[in-house]
Amino acid sequence: MPAKTETRSQTEALFEQEQQFIAPGVQTIALLSKLAIARGNGATLTDLDGRTYLDLNAGVSVASLGHAHPKYVAALTKQLEAVSVGSFTSAPRAELVRLIAELAPGELSRTQFFSGGAEAVEAGIRLARSFTKRTDIVGFTGGFHGKTAGVLPISDIDWKMLIGPLPSGYHIAPYADPTRFDGSPEECREAAIKNLRRVIEEEISGRPAAIVIEPIQGTAGNIVPPPGFLRDVREVAHEYGALLIADEMITGFGRTGKLFGCDHDNVVPDIITLGKGMASGFPVSALV
Repeated sequence: MPAKTETRSQTEALFEQEQQFIAPGVQTIALLSKLAIARGNGATLTDLDGRTYLDLNAGVSVASLGHAHPKYVAALTKQLEAVSVGSFTSAPRAELVRLIAELAPGELSRTQFFSGGAEAVEAGIRLARSFTKRTDIVGFTGGFHGKTAGVLPISDIDWKMLIGPLPSGYHIAPYADPTRFDGSPEECREAAIKNLRRVIEEEISGRPAAIVIEPIQGTAGNIVPPPGFLRDVREVAHEYGALLIADEMITGFGRTGKLFGCDHDNVVPDIITLGKGMASGFPVSALV
């Protein structure tokens, strides 16, 4: 009998075809799974061979509404049929900025839009520097704010030192991570605040422009700090004349049980950055 020939699935064939031309840097989950997706529906994805998967990745925490939600598809279609470039005022944009002002904590009411999270955080840093007339920025261990030059120094990525030199004026303080602290949550919080003050005083001579923080760290492993930590960080920032930037890319829009992560400590930051689930896959981020 003739030898049986192995036939590649449509999924495998398309994945291998793409690998000949796509540059490195694709998400690891895509390289490991080798999936080629034909369509999505709600919380599921179906590949080219008709196999359906529960999508626990959600576009790296982007697809808040799931895949192909009918109202989402209808809204995008309606807008694309009208105008797809937002250089001027339009009714949908005017309503969106009004809604953000209504939902945002405290008196935060002015919004700028960008395409990605790193852009929004960089804009927040520029705003803080402009307002305070200072330059130095403090972030935290375990933090992730993007991969562009303006935020890479405060993103805890092991390879960043291999592509230097990185911009100067950035400093890292230990995050209040209870999973890495041998003591009570309160002791963890106090130790982290003590270290934050040390970094500000010893490395910046007490003159930071901003402190950038994730209310809950996502990329580091969903690290929930002790209660009161964010409130303490805000007090330290204002004590030293700095602005508090809450990076809510991952925690915004209800993902933590409250609308924003900073709501858990009843904290109103000076600046909030938003993205990811904000537009459920469409590339929009914001600085508020």
